[in-house]
Amino acid sequence: MELFWILLVLLSAVTHPLRDLTLKGVAHPVSCYTGVCLSWVVFAAVHMALAGHSPALPAGIWPLVLASALGLTIYYYGTLSALRRGNVSAYYPIVRSSPLAIAGFSWLMLGQSYSAAALLGMGLIIWAGLMIQKGKGRLLDDPRAFAMALMAMLGSAAYSISDAAAMQGTTSAPFLFWTYILVTAAMGALRAREERGQSAPLLGVVRGWVQNPWRILFAGLSSYLSYLLILQVFQLGAEAAAVSAVRQVSIPVSVILAALVLKEPRGLSRLGWAVLIAAGIAMIALR
Repeated sequence: MELFWILLVLLSAVTHPLRDLTLKGVAHPVSCYTGVCLSWVVFAAVHMALAGHSPALPAGIWPLVLASALGLTIYYYGTLSALRRGNVSAYYPIVRSSPLAIAGFSWLMLGQSYSAAALLGMGLIIWAGLMIQKGKGRLLDDPRAFAMALMAMLGSAAYSISDAAAMQGTTSAPFLFWTYILVTAAMGALRAREERGQSAPLLGVVRGWVQNPWRILFAGLSSYLSYLLILQVFQLGAEAAAVSAVRQVSIPVSVILAALVLKEPRGLSRLGWAVLIAAGIAMIALR
């Protein structure tokens, strides 16, 4: 990756944890994440209007919209499910450990090759990410939370590959507009399903928005601006696995912020593993 691309990805990475830190502990997390997705639809519409872009997409981009929307829905639901059960500093690293999955898919399906150093760096990221959430006397402190974080990681890999491909044939605003319409509908349906036993299950879809409007808007705006930088790098031709790997700098950032803002325990020990993750990032970025 070129230095300019790396700087854009790093800027995106240091702001990315703000969404999950902002929404950690909310009473209705699925509803709040649905609100964030809806805010992206609004932001993308404003972005299109300001940039003068048409909302129309080429026919070949629509399968990538569907694939990205599916990956994002899995990513969001897996992330919030993991964070409902555990700390940001424990499970955010797992969620963000998508480079190995991307590399594996690219190698198996797309014929992409990687140097030994890049593969070693990816393995180091995954290993340190596992150790960062290790429980006392066992590898997995909460197997269910780990499974949900792993599901989110696979969803992240899926949408990263789809988005990288889509940015070679369209611009970011219309792509995000249509993708997040689908993601918002899917997240709203998941929230309604969670309250299907209630007399008015659809009220659960908006309950989080009413209780936390400013937290949702801040989480939505910060994450939207953060991801625009990633799509810009994809448009410049960067490869998905390398971009995703450099984004892992958000892991040590999240550990530090979780310790400072949320007062989560084991900050120093988790930061040590985060440094190893940063070493893996360097091995991939400089390959």
